[in-house]
Amino acid sequence: MAGLNINDAPIQFNAIVLEDLHTSPEGLLNQLISKYRGEALRQVHKVVGSADFIGNPVGLFNNITAGVQDVFYEPYQGIVVGEGIQELGVGLAKGAKSLVKKTVFSVSDSFSKVTGSVSKGIPSSIFVNVRIVVGNDGSPIPSEATLKSCKKST
Repeated sequence: MAGLNINDAPIQFNAIVLEDLHTSPEGLLNQLISKYRGEALRQVHKVVGSADFIGNPVGLFNNITAGVQDVFYEPYQGIVVGEGIQELGVGLAKGAKSLVKKTVFSVSDSFSKVTGSVSKGIPSSIFVNVRIVVGNDGSPIPSEATLKSCKKST
């Protein structure tokens, strides 16, 4: 599929530890394939969710989640590191600013990815390649493909 972009798909595979292994190379290969195929299938939603043509909802969720975390983390840092209630207020302001900034960025980024994907698909659906063959006398001879496309449009 042309124009399919996937950004920041958070796929992680866990290591496998095999101790006192008594198997053939084919058996080991089958165990590894089974383990990593299962892990890949359990994470396919992350790849699909990171696709630009649907707005990268995984990225949207991750960015908004980071903003919500900042709403709680910044005031906590203000209390722990700072001295007094004033630092709590500064932390609340920083957290709220971060939430708004990350939410606006995430929504606009998702919207731009959807519209960008749509704009990549529009030219291929609008423009039609038509070839006109000219005979010896200079008159156009429509090709079979041209005749088929004319029949579809009427």
